[in-house]
Amino acid sequence: MEEISNLFEDEGYLLEKSLATDTWGELYRARYVAHDREVLFRRFPDGLGADDGAWELTCAEIQAWARLDHPGILQVLDWGKAPTGPYLVTEMPRGTLLADILTEDEGMEMPGDVFRNLLMTVEAARQWGVLHLGLDLTSVWVAGDGAVEVGEFGLAYVSKEFPAHGGADDLFLAPEQSRGQRVSAATDVYTLGLLFMALSGGLAEAREAAQGGAVTEGLGELRPVLARCLDEQPLARYHSAGELAGAMGFDPEQWLYEEYRDCPLCRLKSELERDAGRGSKRRRAGLAAAVGELQYRWAAIVALAAVTFLVWWLALR
Repeated sequence: MEEISNLFEDEGYLLEKSLATDTWGELYRARYVAHDREVLFRRFPDGLGADDGAWELTCAEIQAWARLDHPGILQVLDWGKAPTGPYLVTEMPRGTLLADILTEDEGMEMPGDVFRNLLMTVEAARQWGVLHLGLDLTSVWVAGDGAVEVGEFGLAYVSKEFPAHGGADDLFLAPEQSRGQRVSAATDVYTLGLLFMALSGGLAEAREAAQGGAVTEGLGELRPVLARCLDEQPLARYHSAGELAGAMGFDPEQWLYEEYRDCPLCRLKSELERDAGRGSKRRRAGLAAAVGELQYRWAAIVALAAVTFLVWWLALR
């Protein structure tokens, strides 16, 4: 670790601990020296930075991810292409990587609470026009209280356009992704179904279902719900994470519009509209005052003219 800890020192980061390795490179716990802040550092493969088209699309997807503001979405802090390679920096999650929690034969306690929060996060992003399309064991973090934090939004688009780079865990790829076909919010629903099975019974159970096996009877009332999530045809699945939440008994209205923070651009737009409304009211009030003053002046002129005429008429008599 010592030989690579200073690789991005010129960019202000010290790599402290290796956390995971996947098709998108390496994840590290790092420190932003200027603020002595712990961050999550993604070191992309060198080939991604060398491919101008792929890197340009990667930056565009990161920018779309960066505008999202939700407690379940890791906040993007920095990204760039250094002499030592391309990189991405986000806030440091407070939870544990899903890859370090799940095993082949065991899931986790209270999977429903974790899955509810995961649905909340994915649906919030969808409402802002961002699909994930790459949910897997190295993009989801889970805290002890069931809180979820998700990263890597939209990077799957890069793999679709430039197959030589990145890619998601084959276990969690929807059939349409494997075939290079059109993707949608239902693509995320397929992956969410597999993740729920992994959370409940372990990776082996999810792997069997992904290979065409029957959904386990141990899921009880949720069995038909999960079976629909894993349908080969996207149109036959739930259309979104929000619809899936309703099918699982979660109340979308309770969390979808009350508990998550609005995105910065949405807040800015609302503030501009509010200020514009206030400005319109002030203009209307000012116009009303101006009209009132003009009417008063005309009334005074008419009254003065009437008095002058009366005096002149009396003088002539």
